[in-house]
Order: sequence, then C-alpha cells, then structure tokens
Amino acid sequence: MNWVAIIVATAAAMVIGFLWYGPVFGKAWMALSGRGMGEGASAGPLYALTALAAFVEAVALNWFINETGWTTGAGGALIGLYAGLGFIATAFFSQVLFAGRPPRLYAIDAGYQVFQAVVLGAIIGFLGGGRLG
Repeated sequence: MNWVAIIVATAAAMVIGFLWYGPVFGKAWMALSGRGMGEGASAGPLYALTALAAFVEAVALNWFINETGWTTGAGGALIGLYAGLGFIATAFFSQVLFAGRPPRLYAIDAGYQVFQAVVLGAIIGFLGGGRLG
C-alpha cells in the first residue's frame, strides 16, 4: 500500500465533497432531498465518518490499481471510472427504482461518487499505486 497516496487521495475526497455539496450542487441537493446539509447531527462525527469512508475507498482503489499494474494517473483514473460506474453508480440506482428518490438527486449523488473515484484513482495511480517510489 502506498500510504502517502492514500492519505493525499483521502484529503482530496474531502475537498471534492465540500465543493460538490457546497457551491456546486449544495442548493439543488438540499431542495431535492428535502434536508439541510448535516441536518440533525453534529458536523464533526459526520466529517470523520466521511473521511473514514474515503480512506477505505482509497485503500480499495490502491489495491485495484496495484493489482492491474495501471500505476499511472490515467490508468488510476480509468480504474476509478470502472469502479465508480460499475459498483457505485449501479448500487445507487436502486434508490431511484425502489426508494422513489428523484433521478436528478441520483445524478448528483452518483455523479459525485463516480467523479471522486476517478480523481482518487488518478491521484493514487500518479503517485505510484501500491508502490512507494
């Protein structure tokens, strides 16, 4: 595992989430979900759990990138795209089908996850995947 790449990718995920659900899609997300951001909970634990989830995602992407040997920025981004579309976006889609969530909300949430996976994969691949140096 390349722990430096994983930590950098985790930090990047937090920045992406702040921007995505803040100035980029924050108002639309709140209107579509009928909730305020972090409503009903203290922000500290929410951000800590979000960072933990991003860390786990970065570890998994690091493993996939290392196993495929696609240890370049472009290779990592492609692995992130495959993971984002193949696993994350498809899993989120059942929320539209069965939970009645609006398709536009799905686009915001799944789009965030796919974009994040691509960026995390690019960072990890660029920094050498599972190899240090």
